[in-house]
Amino acid sequence: MRFVTYCIAAALTILLISCGEEDKLRQADTLKYQKNNDSLLKILSNHWRFNVPQMAPKTAAQTENWNEWQQFRDELVQKPTGSLTAYRRKTQNLVTKAEQLRSNIPQFFNKPQVRSRISVIIIKIKSLSTYINLDVVQDKKVTALIDEITRETVSLQGQLDELIRISEIPKEAGEEEMLRALDTVRMANPDAIPVLQPTNPQKPTGVPRNRIMQQKQ
Repeated sequence: MRFVTYCIAAALTILLISCGEEDKLRQADTLKYQKNNDSLLKILSNHWRFNVPQMAPKTAAQTENWNEWQQFRDELVQKPTGSLTAYRRKTQNLVTKAEQLRSNIPQFFNKPQVRSRISVIIIKIKSLSTYINLDVVQDKKVTALIDEITRETVSLQGQLDELIRISEIPKEAGEEEMLRALDTVRMANPDAIPVLQPTNPQKPTGVPRNRIMQQKQ
């Protein structure tokens, strides 16, 4: 009976020691995780800046009613604070705002070069969201993507400026109508682009060639 009691006591002691060791390991892991999060938050706080310059006055006026663009820029400017969860929520909001950009592009800016730049921004922001939601966040990947998103947004804004600049270049008389006609044909059938004739083609003399030969004879 004493032997059984001794065995039970020994087993309980081993169990308690084992539980105590597990608690210590768990606490150590928790502390390590917290330190990693604190370090990551510090890095994010120092690097979370999307330095997109102010738009040129004409571009700002042209995009004034493009609500999706205004909301996207506002979302970039607003910096999350408090916790890693706040930064993760911010990236999800950025993904949503970026995807909404291409759903309502103003007709003036609805060009392939604008749509392609928006697509690149969406891809970059989705990558940022993926990396920041990993269990072990790779801070170098995250900070690099912040810089890339900034660069692509500046590129998109520059493209908007360029479209406005091109639209202000004076066109020769009749050129605008000709380009509009070409666009209409191209949209209907890209393979049926008319060949432009010279503006001053050489006029025929009006005298048949065989009559000229007779006169020479």
